[in-house]
Amino acid sequence: MKRFFTFLLAALTVFAFISCKDNSTSPNNTGGIGGGGIGGGGGGVTFTMGTTQGQQGGTIFTFRPSTDVTVTTLTLKLPAQQFEDVLTNPNPNEVFNPQTEYSTEIEYTGVQSGQQWQFVFVGKLGSSTGTAYTVTANYTIP
Repeated sequence: MKRFFTFLLAALTVFAFISCKDNSTSPNNTGGIGGGGIGGGGGGVTFTMGTTQGQQGGTIFTFRPSTDVTVTTLTLKLPAQQFEDVLTNPNPNEVFNPQTEYSTEIEYTGVQSGQQWQFVFVGKLGSSTGTAYTVTANYTIP
């Protein structure tokens, strides 16, 4: 699997036709994510996670923040298989907003319904000069 990636803005309309996602945005809802986080604290940011099918038949993960944030790194983990992939954003000043769904643009193979994935987002709230956050998001593949 690729270790290097580029965060790319993916238009919501592209994913509308092929996306399968969990729209929960609260830690109290099924599939809800974020909140307190670990390390630097979550600062109240949550992430809505989802998946879409890639062009090669693999799975691409999607996310949407609840507020404007930057993302420095995103670590994807599948603890049951001891898999971990650390993705570094080449543009750590890029602001991700809640009106847009974003994609990792990397296809992962072997993703199956019922798997429990963990995503660790590290970045800053609002902009690259904002408060640091670290949020761990748990997501079960539908």
